Amino acid sequence: MKPEKIDLQVEYPCPRCKRGRLQAIVLTEAFGCDRCSQIFGLSPDGLVLEQLSTSYPYKKAWQWIGGNWRDQNRSLTDNYFPFILVALALIPPVWLPLVLQSRSGFGALAITVVLTLIVLIFWLARRSRP
Repeated sequence: MKPEKIDLQVEYPCPRCKRGRLQAIVLTEAFGCDRCSQIFGLSPDGLVLEQLSTSYPYKKAWQWIGGNWRDQNRSLTDNYFPFILVALALIPPVWLPLVLQSRSGFGALAITVVLTLIVLIFWLARRSRP
């Protein structure tokens, strides 16, 4: 869905606590939550809401897509999804012949199985996301 421009005159639900309401702070381009007391600022284009008062090193950010907020912070599965797909496609055809030809095939086979399971877990986590 396409993000909508955030209007300072409209009340929105709080993206952090989910229970509070965001209210515009007078004379600023910022919002405050009436429940969790978090402060949020708008990006210059007005499409992204950023959490301002945080000790977390990476700012949390959201976009309004009509009825709810979409988290702008990409997760591990989003960042590495193409790599995981390539690994999933290459691990069995490359490693299997090497494992079958080597004398210490059990160790290499164990590594292959573990790597394949890790890639499969990432793929399943990515697939189950909305």
